[in-house]
Amino acid sequence: MKAIILAGGKGTRLRPITSNIPKPCVPIINTPILVHTIKLLRNHGFEEIIITVGYLAREIEDILGDGSEYGVKISYFLEERPLGTAGALKELGNTLTEPFVVISSDVLTDVNLSEMLKFHKEKNAIATLALTTAEIPVAYGIVVTDAEGRILKFLEKPSWSQVFSDKINAGIYILDPEAIDYIPKHSKFDFSKQLFPKILSDGKNIFGFHMKNNYWLDIGNPEKYIQANHDILIKRIKDIEIPGNEIKEGVWVGDNTEISPTAQLWPPLVIGSNCKIGDDTIIDRLTVIGNNVNIGTSCHIKSSIILNNVTIWDGVLFENNAVICQRVQVGNGARILANTVIGDDTQIGSNAVINHDILIWPNKVIEDGSIVNVNVKHGTYVKRALFGPHGITGTSNVEITPEIASKIAASIGTYLYSEYRENARVIVGRDPKLISRMLKRAIISGLMSTGVEVYNAEILPLPLISYAVRQSRSSAGISIKVPYAEEERINIKVFDEMGIHLPEADIKKIEEIFFKENITRVSTNDIKDIVSYPLVNEYYYNGIIKFIDAEKIRKVRPRIVLDCGDGSGSLIAPYILQKIGCEVITLNAQLGEATPIKPFSPKMESLSILRRTVKAVDAVLGIYLNEDAGRVLFVDEEGEILEGDTAVAVLAKARLKEKRRGRIVVPIHTSHLIERFIEENNGELIRVKFGGRPIIEEVFKQKAIFGGEDSGGFIFPDFHYSRDGILAAAYMIELLIKENRKLSTLAKEIPKFYMVEKEVPCPIQARGKLMLYLIEEAYNFGNVNTLDGIKIFFDYGWVLIRPSSSRNVFLIFAEGRNEEEAIEIARHWEDEIKEFIHQIETGI
Repeated sequence: MKAIILAGGKGTRLRPITSNIPKPCVPIINTPILVHTIKLLRNHGFEEIIITVGYLAREIEDILGDGSEYGVKISYFLEERPLGTAGALKELGNTLTEPFVVISSDVLTDVNLSEMLKFHKEKNAIATLALTTAEIPVAYGIVVTDAEGRILKFLEKPSWSQVFSDKINAGIYILDPEAIDYIPKHSKFDFSKQLFPKILSDGKNIFGFHMKNNYWLDIGNPEKYIQANHDILIKRIKDIEIPGNEIKEGVWVGDNTEISPTAQLWPPLVIGSNCKIGDDTIIDRLTVIGNNVNIGTSCHIKSSIILNNVTIWDGVLFENNAVICQRVQVGNGARILANTVIGDDTQIGSNAVINHDILIWPNKVIEDGSIVNVNVKHGTYVKRALFGPHGITGTSNVEITPEIASKIAASIGTYLYSEYRENARVIVGRDPKLISRMLKRAIISGLMSTGVEVYNAEILPLPLISYAVRQSRSSAGISIKVPYAEEERINIKVFDEMGIHLPEADIKKIEEIFFKENITRVSTNDIKDIVSYPLVNEYYYNGIIKFIDAEKIRKVRPRIVLDCGDGSGSLIAPYILQKIGCEVITLNAQLGEATPIKPFSPKMESLSILRRTVKAVDAVLGIYLNEDAGRVLFVDEEGEILEGDTAVAVLAKARLKEKRRGRIVVPIHTSHLIERFIEENNGELIRVKFGGRPIIEEVFKQKAIFGGEDSGGFIFPDFHYSRDGILAAAYMIELLIKENRKLSTLAKEIPKFYMVEKEVPCPIQARGKLMLYLIEEAYNFGNVNTLDGIKIFFDYGWVLIRPSSSRNVFLIFAEGRNEEEAIEIARHWEDEIKEFIHQIETGI
């Protein structure tokens, strides 16, 4: 007799378990679901089996083959397009000449098919459906029968008011060939929705075979998948063969598995072949472990499903009902809490915590110490911290959705409300992008839910948000923007009451609230209103004219060319520079939501128009702002770009001349010639780690008079503690007027330096080993600085090597006495890194 197994579905409800494996081949008790079904059919005399396949069809065929291993003959029918549950039968009609069984591949059952076939023949039915009962029948198609079992009515997924029976369609049918005549050719056609109602309307007999004492389970989601495994172990289902040797009652173990004498095994459980269980590890009841699984020492596995080729290191805890898919690696001390699913090829870092009810899709890397409390579907890495070196950054509408943005804001609001109570106030601004507007509204909602008052500043450059925090006496400020040259990303920056990036202690408290979900919502009566805050621009302008001598500029009325990069400074920057007395020729000052993000780099072609325009209109200065107006690049009157370190030195010298002495803060990779230059001008140079936050924090801590970096971020603490491109531009214009000199002349007074930058790709797995190798090599040269990365000094220059904080690359900065020496230093260490990575990857 023949049987048809329907196995063409994608198993979307069972993902991420079925992300890389067809649902019919997902293992239950280390055996594919389909194999259990095939053995059931074989035991009741159905030896010719046709499997209809679609999604991942080749994988199904590769796993099952021709069926000889199971004592049956298997053939396959490929649905090149979906034909519904019944459509494929029409294509197979010529081969079906006697009653045959149809069974879904996603049910686990011990139905007595022999009795069902006998019932079918006795009733002279054209179709017989296996029926079972369900406590919640609204999730299924319900069926009404008469006293003899004749089906009177079908209703697909009814509402509770329509529940007139607890009998449901079990997805198992015996059909006479006559039923195929009701199916149209080459059409999508379903059993319950179309075929059976059509047969009933024709007055034909359809009967229901009630599975009174049989097991049946629709394995439609991870919870049902876990239940199927557990039900076999506690013997709720009959005649299921459990693989392995029963070494003691209720404990089955496969071949070549090594179990430490100090390990504890609590039945019932199954362990596959070629596994290793370490010392003092506890494998608890209702656990299923696949083949080639290595479990370290002192682990505790509770009622979980672990598939093949998984590696679990020491001290790991799995709480109840975790599912660990194939080739997962779990680091030392990790905790996988209840009802989680970890997709194929995922790496869980040491001491990471995966909270309960979390789904992690395949190929993810969860960093050491991370706490995961939201599903991880997109992206590659999950970091242990919410904040990074540039604030909170992630893929727009993927890693940072409105839900996540609201939760971030509620975490910030919870912390602020605990510190400031009813006086908690946050000013929120954004760039002109639609995604920023959407997420800003989610952030405002999250803040309001915690009792925080919100000042809505709408489109506002980052420096002005920082400035407005102090002016409005807010508790904090939040900026939402699309980072330059990364249109698929979003960046959220948070400032404290001083307008400075949040200190590390505050960040830790907010992250703890976020990851532990300790968010405090206020009552309806305590929700504060949104307050419009339109006067920021005027406050900012008034601050600038107090900081610089605008009257001197107005007397000269210098011509400048300003490229706003179509960023959030496109309105305020031209306005400010015109108000202080400049004749402003503006480029790229669009604020449309669809305006593309422009790269911000002195080496990019985007600066060529600015350079040509400066020369063409005989301007004294060209100014190029980044997308949030926090950074600025300068072009001199000859159309030449001012090198980053040179710009730092020009502005630092002006500040020292103005203040007569003081501290200047720069990043560690700034040219060493600048250090000597600063000292010669009565200054003290302080070096800090990469990034805007370390510079700002050190400027504040050291009471410095200026901070600057080669990427165009300049801090004037007399005004505020923020990188501010608009303020730096105004200050540079005033400097040219006061000195009555050209920018090219000022630049020539700065010592000529020769620096080279390179980057080398490095897999994250090799990062730690590479750092150890480099530090060992560095100390062979004697003079080493490890403030941020590894900086090695030579008689003829220096090199700084550090891993990128956001990409899988190592950055190399080299300085020499001339350009050739700088290039040679950088090239040497680039070759060293590439050779070491090659050795790691090849073992040679």
